[in-house]
Amino acid sequence: MWKTEATGVAHTEMVVRQCLPPCQVKCPINEDIQRTNVLISLLPDDSDLAREGIIQISEYLYDKNPFFNICGYICGICELECNYSKKGGAIKRRLLKRFLSDVYTDHLKEREELEVLKDKENVAVIGGGPGGLMCAYHLSKRGYRVTIFEASDRLGGALWLVPDYRLPKDVLQATVENLVRIAGVEVKYNSRLGSGKLTLERLKNEGYKAVFLVTGLPYPRVLTFEGQSVEGQDLSGVMYGLTYLYEVGHGNIAPDYFKGKRVIVTGGGNVAFDVARSVRRQGGEVTIVCLECEDKDCKDGIPADEEEIRGAWEEGIRIVYSRGVRKIVGQGGKFKGINCPACVSVFDEEGFNPKFDCTDCIDLEGDVLIITIGQAPDRPLLQKEGLLDERGRLDIDHLTLQSLRKPWLFIGGDVRRVGFMIEAMGEGLVAVESIDRYLRGVDMKEGRRRDYEGYEIPFRRDYKREPEVLWIPPENRMHFQLFEKGFTLKEAIEEAKRCVTCGPCLSCKACVSIGFQKSLSPVEVDVGKCSGCGHCVYACNYYAARLVNIGGKITSETDMFKCKSCGMCVVACPSQARRMVDDDTTERIARVFASLS
Repeated sequence: MWKTEATGVAHTEMVVRQCLPPCQVKCPINEDIQRTNVLISLLPDDSDLAREGIIQISEYLYDKNPFFNICGYICGICELECNYSKKGGAIKRRLLKRFLSDVYTDHLKEREELEVLKDKENVAVIGGGPGGLMCAYHLSKRGYRVTIFEASDRLGGALWLVPDYRLPKDVLQATVENLVRIAGVEVKYNSRLGSGKLTLERLKNEGYKAVFLVTGLPYPRVLTFEGQSVEGQDLSGVMYGLTYLYEVGHGNIAPDYFKGKRVIVTGGGNVAFDVARSVRRQGGEVTIVCLECEDKDCKDGIPADEEEIRGAWEEGIRIVYSRGVRKIVGQGGKFKGINCPACVSVFDEEGFNPKFDCTDCIDLEGDVLIITIGQAPDRPLLQKEGLLDERGRLDIDHLTLQSLRKPWLFIGGDVRRVGFMIEAMGEGLVAVESIDRYLRGVDMKEGRRRDYEGYEIPFRRDYKREPEVLWIPPENRMHFQLFEKGFTLKEAIEEAKRCVTCGPCLSCKACVSIGFQKSLSPVEVDVGKCSGCGHCVYACNYYAARLVNIGGKITSETDMFKCKSCGMCVVACPSQARRMVDDDTTERIARVFASLS
């Protein structure tokens, strides 16, 4: 049961349970990873013949995720939960999407604008980053007239801060420009909320029936020690990582700007490593100082991706673990160094709360200090717009993202909770559903809670090892060109084949979509014939056949979610109690979901 705070009316809520491959469960937008992996594995090995198939797979991905080609460069969150990770190495899903992107990004300009009648209400999206663009795209698909208000002169948000050696700017530019064109979205640039006459109330008065606020975190966090701001951050030679990456992305810093300079970077996240590796490419001698320890598996382990850490190490960047910054040392108004006490813990039961041993300190000298410890929202603006509660937090429903103070307002992305690009995109999808329900006047919460169950890995005697990801040797990659080589067609097919397709066929149906099978044939059990011997359980590699006690009799049954319709249990059954039934896929799915209610 749950209760709506505004009305006090109690509602009965059914939590939808669904079994999926764990990679799809991990993905914030629930991408159909297994399906597209299967389709890639079935591509012909001739590049000319494969092109049409690559475009078809890409079109399918694009319909739900118009950022999938960017994900192919910088997002591998699904790989963290891959069932294969400890059985040979996670499937390289990110590189598989980059393989598709290498063909599809150029094809994007040929994709036609959505043929959707825009006859629904006007909706404003404040912020043109991944979350805002995702929301605008899918609202447009539903027939809403969407306007994006972007504070800067270009769309993409924080994606412009990702260095070119990880994400080429032409890929980003093509992605955002075509998304706006395809969706038919209006964009108003240099329109910052709170500046001039642009306010939330004004947007409402101008006829926007709903607003999605997804402004991100525009300001860098200042360096603090034990709750106090560290003095010396105004010295010449001290800068912030967010500002530095912005200037690099805009081409405002010379290629050899840091040549011969000793640069210290504070922070242990991916952004800190982006800064450090960019500085290295501009000639700097770089040291990273982070609170976290080297062991990523411990509670206080460094949060940066292993690939980032490995890349930094190969490129000659020194990493000093488990150290904070107590003091910034200057001379004549210029930065000279930092005093670093040992960090004994980073988190406690209340969250981020670093503790230090000031009897154990070291001094590090340098010419430049770049502070990269996170970003912060425009809190005065949020306060002025009346969006914060008495404790200074956003006053919203975290399931629907609806403001509890302005029901026509929805808030998401980094301004609500710091996360990865794909997580902001996921919140964009949440906002789409919430705005649509709000404007249609239907229940905001019914059926929205999902309980996903990760699917077990199918039984195998042997598991293929992950392929080697090829990087340009460090001595040859001190530039901003891509340092990682993508898959060839043959390599992509082989890697896609390595996927053990551990999700249920009901969530994939790739074989049906290409005409390989007319439908998915479920396996039925004749309880009268079944002896309960368990041969089917032994034969099933997918844990779909199981023994149950029905009225005191041991018999077998089939888990419809886990069944792959392979027929192994049918062949193994000595009593001929199992058979495959020719059945319409739609009817089968309907029966399965009816059994959940």
